[in-house]
Amino acid sequence: MLPLFRRHPSFALVPFATLALAACAAEGVSMDEASGAPGMPDDSDPNDLSLGDLSVNDLKADGVWGAATTCKAIPDLPGLSQPEIFISLEGLTLRLVDRATGFEKVFPIGAGALDTDESSTTYGESLSMFPQLAYGRQDFEIRPTGSGTTACKVWWTDPANGQRLPVFAGLPFLSWSGSYGIHGPIDNYRAANGGSLRRGFVSHGCIRMESADVLEVYARIRRSARIPVRVQREPERRADGSRVDVGSAWIGTECDADSDCNFAGGFCAHNAYSEGRGFCSQRCTRTCPDRAGAPTTFCVADPNDATQGLCTVKVTPVNAECRPYEHMVARSVGRFGQPSVRSTVCVPGTRGWVGSRCFANEECTNGATCAGASSDAPGLCTMACDRYCADAPGFPMTFCADDAGPGGSCSRRCTPASGASECAGGTACEERVASNNPARRAFVCVDR
Repeated sequence: MLPLFRRHPSFALVPFATLALAACAAEGVSMDEASGAPGMPDDSDPNDLSLGDLSVNDLKADGVWGAATTCKAIPDLPGLSQPEIFISLEGLTLRLVDRATGFEKVFPIGAGALDTDESSTTYGESLSMFPQLAYGRQDFEIRPTGSGTTACKVWWTDPANGQRLPVFAGLPFLSWSGSYGIHGPIDNYRAANGGSLRRGFVSHGCIRMESADVLEVYARIRRSARIPVRVQREPERRADGSRVDVGSAWIGTECDADSDCNFAGGFCAHNAYSEGRGFCSQRCTRTCPDRAGAPTTFCVADPNDATQGLCTVKVTPVNAECRPYEHMVARSVGRFGQPSVRSTVCVPGTRGWVGSRCFANEECTNGATCAGASSDAPGLCTMACDRYCADAPGFPMTFCADDAGPGGSCSRRCTPASGASECAGGTACEERVASNNPARRAFVCVDR
């Protein structure tokens, strides 16, 4: 069961101690940590910072910083006249758009690690989610000429011992909300190009980007007085339900058809919970190939045909709890053809809270029930309500929508924005009236 911790319309304020952990201030000692989440295996470049407390890595205090203290050149690119930024934490994307011209470009990011402390008010959330959790906000802004925003950020100060390290590598630092920033990748920060990105849940709150990407974003927005920034939890989806993403298809990538999985042996494995969508895979008898920069893979029994094996991804800190994959959940399973060898992997399933896909009431948690499911099509987890709905940590906020009858039903909130929303495949973000309170309205995810 998931613990409930807040109800609308009030929002629990996170204690200062949590803020100090999560935030990535534009200046001072509470800057983003210079590597990944504590406990992650160090599979990065051997010249990179170790994962965890920087102060234990004496080799990085040798004063030989390579190119880390050199300010990187800003590319000469056309500026955008009406730029906006959309960040998806679980989609691991930053989308830059220009309302005036229709320009759009999607970049990969590294987001805040997931909070695994069950006693915390931010349990289950990415540490990049603090502003929304605390204040019920998703909308912020960057002011390129304002405090904390610079085209050349170099030094980070370790709050534990005051040691200064040039982990920002002379790349731009864009401050948003006063406590968070968009900056370079941190990993291998002494490299001439500023380092390399580990895409996943790897920071203490800031948004990391590839060196070339953060330079491009800065070049395109630096002449604007203000840039709206919207942050959301789930992957963005366009009006046709397709996911906003970047990069070539690989095992675990969302797909609609086999042709979407354009790698050797690739096919689109069916996911019963995802309304016609699936995930890219390939057949296997014992082992699966891996790709540099992607989570490692594992051969499991096909959930649609147990006589065959298929490849899926293992769960690691960079794809924690299978969050980047819609309606995939972490399960410990045996290897296909060798069940004694087990691993925790991502397989089709549901997290079971309001707005999640389901086939039976037993799949829904905290008193929610499964509505609208049939033998071959999933429904949505919901619960009856009068005026308000409970919220659960690690899940989207909810809304008690009028059912045009006695009482209402809880739906997950959504935020339609510039051609995309965070609603799951097969659902749409539409406005609804509150139950027993026609003056209140909200956008929620509903079946198409």
